[in-house]
This record gives sequence, C-alpha cells and structure tokens, in this order.
Amino acid sequence: MTTHHPLTKYARLWLALGPNLFLVALALVWPHDGEDRGPALLSIAGHQHFILLHFPVAILMLVPFFEIWDRHAEAGLTIRRLSLLGAVSIWATCVFGLLEARFNGSDYTGLDQHLWLGIAASFVAAGSWLLIFQSWRVRVVAQLAAVAIMTIAAHIGGAKVHGDLLKPNKESQKSSATEAPARSARPPLA
Repeated sequence: MTTHHPLTKYARLWLALGPNLFLVALALVWPHDGEDRGPALLSIAGHQHFILLHFPVAILMLVPFFEIWDRHAEAGLTIRRLSLLGAVSIWATCVFGLLEARFNGSDYTGLDQHLWLGIAASFVAAGSWLLIFQSWRVRVVAQLAAVAIMTIAAHIGGAKVHGDLLKPNKESQKSSATEAPARSARPPLA
C-alpha cells in the first residue's frame, strides 16, 4: 500500500476545514427560530437529524474498532473509506441539526453545548480523516477523540429530547395526574 494520495495535503486540509467552517458560520448566522415554524420542506428535512445521527455514531465507532483489530502501520482501504464516511456523515448530521433548530419552532434553550460539541465532533472527525496516513497511534487517538466528543454531544442532545431516564418525564406525570381524578369520579359497583 502506498501513502500517496491523489489529493495534495492542502486540498485535503481544505476538504476537511471548509465544510466545518461553513457549519460554524451557519450556526452563528442562523439562530433557532423560537416558536415560528419554517417552510414545510425545510422543517421535514430538519426532522431527519434524529434519524441521521445514528449513522455517524455507528461508523465512527467502527473505525477505531477496526484499527485496533487490524493494527497495521498503514490504514487499510476499508478504514480510510470508513473514516471519510464518518466525517461526511457527522457533518451532514450537523447540517440537519441546524435545520431542525432553525425551522421547527421548538424550545432549543440550553442546546448551545450540544450544537457546539456536535460541530467540534465534526471538526475532530474530519481531522481524523486528515490524519489517516499518520502512524497507527496518531490515527487511533484522533478517532477515539472524535468518538468521545460525538458521544458527549449525543448525550446532551438525547437528555434534552428524552429527559433524564431515571426520573419520570413531564408527559408521563401529566397523564397520571389527569387519570387520578377520573378514577375517583366513577360510581362504586354495587
């Protein structure tokens, strides 16, 4: 296997940095919309964030797994392609997350950490793709860093969407509170 790549180092650098800098600009210029909903097509596209986010999680977790399993001095073709696919998929997930925040009229207060950690995970995943021709240890450290940052970002977003799994959420408390008076209003069976 050769370490030559059809792209120059600078082209690879800009392919890794350019889209992520676009994410930063989009996040700064495109704040969430508060209560207003956007155009239907963009609103539906934003909802795909919740589906797409599982893809980079799986891909980015597979890359260091295969790296540690194979443990070669040079990254194999599968690892190089999975690394690129992971970086592209986490970037796309961030774009759809920005669409979700911008066009779906929900309360997104407190999700700034989720937003910026997701963008940071995209940067680190792109960086791990950029470092794919480096030594085995450098590659694995970069890949594990991408997985760690992505996991923290996903946890924060999941906690916002699903709430604390150890405490009952507001919806389950509402339904049990409204059912209690209804049961006491029934006449006794006699």
